[in-house]
Amino acid sequence: MTNRTAKRAASAAVIQNNFDTCVIVYNPTSTQAIHAHERIQKLRELFPESAVTLIRTSPEGREANKQLLCAQADKLGGRTLLAIAGGDGTINFVIDALLRDPHFTPEMRCTTILPLWGGNGNDLAHMLNGTPPRQSLNPLLSSGKRVAVYPLRCEIVTGDTTSTYTAICYASFGASALAARQLETLRGVRPFFHAIGAAKFVHELGMVVRALLSAPGFLVDDDETTKTIYDRLCINGSRFAKVSGVPLRLTDRQFCYITVEQKRMASMAFHITELIRKHPGRYTVSDGRTIAFTLREAAWAQIDGEVMRIDSGAHVRVRQAEQPFYALSTSLTD
Repeated sequence: MTNRTAKRAASAAVIQNNFDTCVIVYNPTSTQAIHAHERIQKLRELFPESAVTLIRTSPEGREANKQLLCAQADKLGGRTLLAIAGGDGTINFVIDALLRDPHFTPEMRCTTILPLWGGNGNDLAHMLNGTPPRQSLNPLLSSGKRVAVYPLRCEIVTGDTTSTYTAICYASFGASALAARQLETLRGVRPFFHAIGAAKFVHELGMVVRALLSAPGFLVDDDETTKTIYDRLCINGSRFAKVSGVPLRLTDRQFCYITVEQKRMASMAFHITELIRKHPGRYTVSDGRTIAFTLREAAWAQIDGEVMRIDSGAHVRVRQAEQPFYALSTSLTD
């Protein structure tokens, strides 16, 4: 037996001591689908074939994919590893369904989540386990610990209708959401230099900066005053859309928020700098409070990178959810 085979056998023994079943949700159209598929194959080798269920996401949308997950609900529970090979949107629909859909019992909600670094940015995977492993998942699976993460609960009230969203990593309103929408236009057009990671990052950052500088402000009722704001970010951890800098850990029972009210060049330069610094100074810790405001003009919002338009008159509330999800982590165990 080679040293590599011995290590894999040892890791498999540790994993099977903790998990009886492995359910894998795979988005074959995500940005890093090829690498995600490779990680799936490595993960499958560590479980008996009969213990693994693979769910391929459907192009028919979020509701159709939620039904695919609900159809496998009986396989979920405290002895199940639920691996997600996709981007932020795939992770969001899985965890949102797990926490809020009535198909899932309290025991099923104790399933352990493992994001596999798919998609474009995958903030959750990076905060839980750092940068993607180059060779093997064995060390992560054998040494990772189960941690509780409380996502953000975002409620958008329009008239008599309340729409509730789960934001695992962040929710933003205004300029940064508009920038994310403009980045979506790149998904179908990939310049040749996007094959180089650094070049892709610089190009996308340039697009974000241009979008931030061109975005309009919007009028809100906020803290009993009416004012125009330009951008509002609520961030549940240390990472926002591939940018590290928020001085909170994902497992903290708090989140950070910041509001930019002025759209002057100097203000925007400072805002961009704050997003990429290691310890931004203008963020406020929520300390358990709910962030609430009412839109007097329509604005763009993004929930974990998924962009939507909010109508004028909508009331927005953001707070940490009472129900956590559980995830395997090597970075958040101390």
